[in-house]
Amino acid sequence: MTKLSQFSTLKDIGIHREGQEGGRLLQLGSNKTEADNIIQLVCAANVILEGFPFVENPPSCGFELSDDEADRQVTFENVFRSDGFFQWFTYRHTLPVAVAIAAEAWRDKKLVYAIHKLATSYETECVTPWSMHPRYGQAFEKHTDSFASHVGTSVAINLAYSAIEELDLGVKASGEMPRSIGKGTFVWNPDVLNPFKARLRKAGIDPERTIDWVTRGEKSEVPVYEMFNQLSEYSNGVDVRDRKVSLPDAINFSEFLRSKMTAHAFSSETNRLGPYEVYNVQQVARFLILSKCNLWNTWTEELRTRYH
Repeated sequence: MTKLSQFSTLKDIGIHREGQEGGRLLQLGSNKTEADNIIQLVCAANVILEGFPFVENPPSCGFELSDDEADRQVTFENVFRSDGFFQWFTYRHTLPVAVAIAAEAWRDKKLVYAIHKLATSYETECVTPWSMHPRYGQAFEKHTDSFASHVGTSVAINLAYSAIEELDLGVKASGEMPRSIGKGTFVWNPDVLNPFKARLRKAGIDPERTIDWVTRGEKSEVPVYEMFNQLSEYSNGVDVRDRKVSLPDAINFSEFLRSKMTAHAFSSETNRLGPYEVYNVQQVARFLILSKCNLWNTWTEELRTRYH
């Protein structure tokens, strides 16, 4: 892959090497509104795949191609070979999978909204995925005194959890049907947990899967339920205290952060939220969306077979 910032640099590349080919234009035989919706969905899906908005100002609309060959050539000259337009057409190696996600989601408007919500969450606040690798320990300050940062963190968490709700994969509990029957520690109410697991299975997601809940540095974060006591195999119990959490518990705690700390008037605990809580809730939503699209841990060759 070669990424170019200006069309004029094309002349410096020379002849394609073996296995390389020129870029391809995504052509959509639809009206402008539908075409723009498809383009925006592909771009949002790519943000989710990469877990970080690497492309600034991605294309948000398409352009009409004339049936007249001469007019089409003028379009190509003006769009693909002019700085300002050319920068839109940069290739990311994840784009083919992003198109596959868009194709899977297109029939389900709730899933489309979930993808856009999570992508907007990443665009509001996020950290690069590789910075969460345990080799880096605590890579970020866990908390800040910046009021504006508190708002950004809260908005990112709200949007990520709202994406989960769009999938109908939130916890359904009430005063009459509480989620916990425990006192002092959290114990699932089976009448809430069993239907919850059934909804996950219906969505094609294994409820017995686990999520690594990233917890770094000193114990200054919002306390998690005492049941979150299983350290990940790579945790050292000091600066890397990541926990292995069941999927229902991860969704439940994501809702706890949203409902108790970010969705309404801020509490005295809100300033204890930071990049790690944002990352965790986004990762839960990301796993659910990719799984719902049947694209979690899917190889490129599997996509070739599936779509051919």
